[in-house]
Amino acid sequence: MSRLCVFACLAILAGALSSCVTAQKAEKQAVCPEMQELQQQSYLYEVIRHLYRWYLDEAEVESLIGNEKFTFCVRTIETSLDPGDNSVLGEILLPQLDIIVKVKKADYTIDEIGVVVKSPGFKIIQIDRGRISAASRLSCQRVEVDMQQMRDYLFRTRNQQDFPDNVMIERLRQALRKEVAKEGISITDLPAGDRIVHLAPLSPIANETWVFWEDGRKLFYFSSDIDLANPAVWEHETMMVRVFDMDRQVVVSPQEVPSSNRFLTRYQVSRALFNCVVLGRRIAVPPPSDGQ
Repeated sequence: MSRLCVFACLAILAGALSSCVTAQKAEKQAVCPEMQELQQQSYLYEVIRHLYRWYLDEAEVESLIGNEKFTFCVRTIETSLDPGDNSVLGEILLPQLDIIVKVKKADYTIDEIGVVVKSPGFKIIQIDRGRISAASRLSCQRVEVDMQQMRDYLFRTRNQQDFPDNVMIERLRQALRKEVAKEGISITDLPAGDRIVHLAPLSPIANETWVFWEDGRKLFYFSSDIDLANPAVWEHETMMVRVFDMDRQVVVSPQEVPSSNRFLTRYQVSRALFNCVVLGRRIAVPPPSDGQ
């Protein structure tokens, strides 16, 4: 046997062994409770509803219409975490859309403030676009759902609005006032009276929300590792808040400002405004009184 044939046989054998190991890992993951949670159809429908509302465009939706099945490829991710951090990370791959959804089930303690961070379920932490390899799909558990059934669900819930209770709305009001003061945003040139904001509906699988400040032409993005309904988010300021000025921080393409996350694209702004104004709730925020 020639040396070339030997090398070819070894390469084939190595590939087969690698595929076998990958498949064994996927099979082992399938029995863990976290994987079973990630594979629930009700959860996967919420993931696709979040994408439908915030990410998918018309061409992507139309590209799926002729398919009988929609495929989710689900896996947990082994990663190095701090001592005492029992969080679980996972990925949901959508090969038909080339979208990767990263999720996290938080379970740790912030020692400095004595707050326990424990999510009741997996929450979306990142959404990426990119070609999904065959090897990646092999390492996952495959979940197929009926396309027509999923489309019917998305259509029925396209205008579903889930808003925070009055307690959280008041906390958002206070957070908005604080952030405006922190950013040094001038309000003296605005009309007297209440400030009008529009709150986007909440997602049950994402600890984030958007608020559009109509008078100030600003978009506020709130996100946290802790569920937004948890008082610790507001009491200990564990929330990240970002402010986008719609007159100065909007571009057509991210390539105009490479390596910068201080700008939103025109497409992102249109999605945020749709969710805040069309699907959202209009809220009047009274101006701060003396001493506030």
